[in-house]
Amino acid sequence: MSLASIRNAVITWLVIPLCLIATASLAEGDEGWSVTVFGGVLTDNDWQYAVQPWEVEFVDSRFVGVAFGREWRLGDPRWTIGFEAQAVQHFGRQDHLEFNLPAVLRYHPRNPIPARLESLAFGLGVSHASELAQVEIERQGASRHNLVYWMAELEFSTGRADTTWMIRLHHRSDAFGLLEPATGSNAIAFGIRRAF
Repeated sequence: MSLASIRNAVITWLVIPLCLIATASLAEGDEGWSVTVFGGVLTDNDWQYAVQPWEVEFVDSRFVGVAFGREWRLGDPRWTIGFEAQAVQHFGRQDHLEFNLPAVLRYHPRNPIPARLESLAFGLGVSHASELAQVEIERQGASRHNLVYWMAELEFSTGRADTTWMIRLHHRSDAFGLLEPATGSNAIAFGIRRAF
């Protein structure tokens, strides 16, 4: 691991959580903090095919990550808005750190189907990879350190009020050509979230 990677890890693990804590006093009617531990596998698919189980082609590239999040209720109690600070370690075909900072809009249905569905969420923000992503180079012929990040998530009850599990589409991209070169990657991730 390079000195720059270590520096980025220190910034993500120390500075970003401290900044999040400093914003706590700004919230009225907040949902509070959460920490999510997750892991995933990258696919060789474009995002729209990654959500079709019969189309998914996994590649030998995995990751584990942690996300610190904060949410605030909007006018309608079914909706919250917040953000996550994610630190992700890749291993397998690629070995680098990834840092993501998405804003997250979350919907909590009143009568969910299936019954254990807690929320649906979409997040959009920025992504930084400490090294060029090998899977992106193999899939698209190029990569870059900074890309757009988005995620789509389903969150489910575990039976405990403060603990849920989630499945997420984890996506880095050039945002339909907004960034050059054209590149991106997709992964399916599972995780456990704890509110505090």
